[in-house]
Amino acid sequence: MRALSYCGFPALLLVGTLGAQPIPARDLLEFPLGAVFEPAALAAEPGAGLWNPAAGMLRRGDRWRFSVTALTTAQDQGVAGQLLSAAWRRPGGVTFGASVARAAVSNILRTDTDPQTAGEVPYSSLLASFSASRDVIPNVTVGAAARWRQGSADGDVRHAVAGDLGILVHDLPWRNARVAVSSFLWRPGREIDDRPAVLAAVDARVTGRGTRDLRLGFSYNGVNRGARESGIFSVMNLDLVEARAALLRSSLAGRSLSRIRYGIGLRFAQYVVGIAREEGVSGLGPLYQYSFSTTLR
Repeated sequence: MRALSYCGFPALLLVGTLGAQPIPARDLLEFPLGAVFEPAALAAEPGAGLWNPAAGMLRRGDRWRFSVTALTTAQDQGVAGQLLSAAWRRPGGVTFGASVARAAVSNILRTDTDPQTAGEVPYSSLLASFSASRDVIPNVTVGAAARWRQGSADGDVRHAVAGDLGILVHDLPWRNARVAVSSFLWRPGREIDDRPAVLAAVDARVTGRGTRDLRLGFSYNGVNRGARESGIFSVMNLDLVEARAALLRSSLAGRSLSRIRYGIGLRFAQYVVGIAREEGVSGLGPLYQYSFSTTLR
């Protein structure tokens, strides 16, 4: 059960709420898959618009982008996640995206009437997303996503369909500011059971220009009847190197925890390689995110 605690500070009450979830393993999608390096609402590299469909918009001149991301923790914690994504920008300016994300917890041991274990309890979540985004007016991008989700807990496997909307306001005249807001896993009329999230982030340039600058921002991730996470983050760009750091605070059921995320991204021509880390909390080990993406023109 130690691994379940990791997935949630966002999942501290997993065992108590499992029976109330129409689709099992919703808590695993509170795990920051593809969003350790960037705030979820702005995560385009390597998040590829998984969290905010508007963030997956490709820039003018780019035609394709492919990315792969992996999350891992210490072996005894048994938490892992993978994300595959692709985006295609049509000549008319619309970007279509597709992604498959999977998160799972292993090492959940099954016991019978005695302390002897009888195998493992499978617990995982699979999410397939299809999105479209485009600029509606200068500096404003909107996006929509259709999602299919499968949750598995022991022998219980269920499916659901959700839809999300997102907006990204970018390259504003004041400090090159950006503002992003989106929903995540919204099923109208099922908000209490399925616990959709509201994501938001804002940042602005503090100093520098072009490919050399320093930005500061604030992010928020709130799950209906679940965890709330918010905090400040910074971004430093030095030509081919991008460094990020964030100080976040999560709260759930009257308890709060602080955590630090940081990472570095390296750009080589059309390739981007990144590694990010979230420091462990409550005696748990750190989380690592590895990513690779390429853009074709």
